[in-house]
Amino acid sequence: MLAYPWPGNVRELAHELERAIVFENGAELDLEPLGLHGTGTTTEADGWFNPDFRFPGQGFNLETAIGRLIEHALKQTGNNVSAAARLLGVTRDYLRYRLSGQEPKADQ
Repeated sequence: MLAYPWPGNVRELAHELERAIVFENGAELDLEPLGLHGTGTTTEADGWFNPDFRFPGQGFNLETAIGRLIEHALKQTGNNVSAAARLLGVTRDYLRYRLSGQEPKADQ
């Protein structure tokens, strides 16, 4: 199921899964009503995600994670903001906004 893209948000997916479970008659959950039938494919663009990742019990700081992704893209591009923005799939202006007030960190 992890190989299938979901067009909505997580709450919508949870709702649809709950609905499918409630109305399922068989012993196995049929994912076809959810639009998850057929063979799933993973593209290179989503190959970076580790489906085995588990959020820590104490929580997860999304801002820190975004910052780390930006730092990594900048490091990979030699601190070229335009190239890093292209890698991240965002505009240069968005990346400059995220970087405002902070300098890219040096190699760690």
